[in-house]
Parts: sequence; C-alpha cells; structure tokens
Amino acid sequence: MESMMTARQVAELLGVHENWVYDHAASGVLPSYKIGGTRRFDPEELRGWIVDHREQERPARQEARVQRRPQPPNRRDRGQPTLFE
Repeated sequence: MESMMTARQVAELLGVHENWVYDHAASGVLPSYKIGGTRRFDPEELRGWIVDHREQERPARQEARVQRRPQPPNRRDRGQPTLFE
C-alpha cells in the first residue's frame, strides 16, 4: 500500500500553492482525509481526481478558443462623419 501524501506533496505534484490544496480539500473538491489534525491524500484517489478534472476542463477550453470578441462597428458603417473625410 502506498503511503498517504501530504498537502505539500500534492501541491508540488499539481503545481499549485499549498494553500490552494488546503482550501480545495477543506471544501470537499479535492479528496482528502483529516488524520490527527492534518490533511492526508490517498495517491490513488488523487490520480482519479486528476483524470476526472482533466476530462471536465477540455470542452470548456475548446469553446473558449472558438469564441472571439466581436469587433466594434466601423464609424463609416454607422453613417457618422470622421475628422479626416
């Protein structure tokens, strides 16, 4: 059996700040166990969370790439005079 991971180890693995790990663990977003006043993470559950999280993020990123900001209308299209006409 693999030993439980600390919040610091999880933060290093995910590339996030340790406080992010604590916040998400305390809110229940990140699977964890509170043992003796400290948070511990099961490596197998963490792997599952990473896979689930990765799958949920893909469609949102693809949609964000497709959507573009609308361009403001050209002054000439609105029929308003410009300074240098």
